[in-house]
Amino acid sequence: MSSILLRGSIISLTSLIIWAAPLHAEVTVFKPFTASYELDWDGPISVSGDTIRQLKQTPDNNWTFESKASSMFASIFEKSLFRWDNEQLSPIHYTFKRSVFGKKRNAEISFDWDNNRVTNEVNDKPWQMDVEPGVQDKISYQMLLQQQLADGEQDFTYQVADGGILKEYKFRVDGHEVIEAPIGAYEAIRVKRVREKDSPRQTYIWFAPELDYQIIKLKQIEKKDKAYTLLLKELTP
Repeated sequence: MSSILLRGSIISLTSLIIWAAPLHAEVTVFKPFTASYELDWDGPISVSGDTIRQLKQTPDNNWTFESKASSMFASIFEKSLFRWDNEQLSPIHYTFKRSVFGKKRNAEISFDWDNNRVTNEVNDKPWQMDVEPGVQDKISYQMLLQQQLADGEQDFTYQVADGGILKEYKFRVDGHEVIEAPIGAYEAIRVKRVREKDSPRQTYIWFAPELDYQIIKLKQIEKKDKAYTLLLKELTP
């Protein structure tokens, strides 16, 4: 009888542990990485290049996220310095540099969270605006999306400081499929950017859970005859 009771207690305890366990294991995407991509631009002229996304932690426990894209005729560099604390991402400074056929455009955005103000200097023409906590810069939201997707969320809305106004970026999970990329074949979650119904632009991003929800593929259609695609070719910590 005692052995039966003991077995029953073990079974009950095991059931309790299973019942109490979270449905999703906690995943953090905030780990240093360097991700390299093939860039292909399909249009009147086909162009290829490279893109690198890199996340690094600073000595004061903030983070820097950089995106560099380059081809024969153009280059774009973006960098976000931000703080990740209590599940909240707060951008501190954003840098943008673009060169296309020798024409350059630079922008610097500073976030003052003590006063909830943003100061932007674009080609030496500054502007300011008031913001609320949660506002992102033009690439910090990408890391937040990656983390929220790992947390199991399905719909995403971000307020982004851009050009002196707040723009709303919306995304939603759109399906699952296996993506074949230079780095290998991985099951991926497809996320679609939600745009106005009459917009000719379409954006799809595929995230690979096995790779800490890194972007394994991105495709943006500008018009019927213009589109660019990124495919992950290398990922290092």
